[in-house]
Amino acid sequence: MVSRFSFTFITVLAIFSLVVRASPLIERADSIASTFAADASINAVRLWNAVNNSRGMRLASYPWSYGTPADVNIYADWLYITNSSILYFIADMDVDCDGVDYMCPGNSGGDRDTSFGHLDASKVPYYVIPARFYSQYYPKVLPNALGAIICNGKIFYGIMGDTNGANPQMIGEASYLLARTCFPQDNLNGNRGHEARDVAYIIFGNQVPGGVQDQTIDINALKTLGDQQLRMLTRKLGI
Repeated sequence: MVSRFSFTFITVLAIFSLVVRASPLIERADSIASTFAADASINAVRLWNAVNNSRGMRLASYPWSYGTPADVNIYADWLYITNSSILYFIADMDVDCDGVDYMCPGNSGGDRDTSFGHLDASKVPYYVIPARFYSQYYPKVLPNALGAIICNGKIFYGIMGDTNGANPQMIGEASYLLARTCFPQDNLNGNRGHEARDVAYIIFGNQVPGGVQDQTIDINALKTLGDQQLRMLTRKLGI
């Protein structure tokens, strides 16, 4: 007969073993996130508040989901503040799985192409804007333009790697990697996004990091350019 003490000890030992085995995966996820996260000296809360409190010079409005009104506004009052064609909006975050590995978990369909190549949504942090907006405002917004995404109290960088051509065209979407990095506890997938409209997207429309390839990007170049541009912006905003 196994004593109650022995059973409890074995149970605790098993749980500890699972935690130890899982910890490398957690550390790996954290290490990947840190490669395209903004420098810790850039204050995410102050920057999010600046986005939320500005909201002037509206360029366009789009729905954030099927059946919702077109009440997510893209603003341009920062357009020339640093000569970087800065636009911004606040929305939710759906999950985009398009690209070379388009059949991500939860995704019943998809497209092998992204708008400017075949980016790997599981390896490249990218954000998505409506195709009509991109067509209308190119070249103020270039392919693969730098973006700073403020989510869950943190800032991550990405490129504008895909466009939304649905009917109706919607806004608030990011690659599988970026979405799951923003909200690591929510198990986001191709069929489950972050529904709260609390994600700030800052687009540096004429800033494109070096090293963008058909399927991959140079993460170091992305982070270097991102930190440079955000520091310029925060200095101009006085935050």
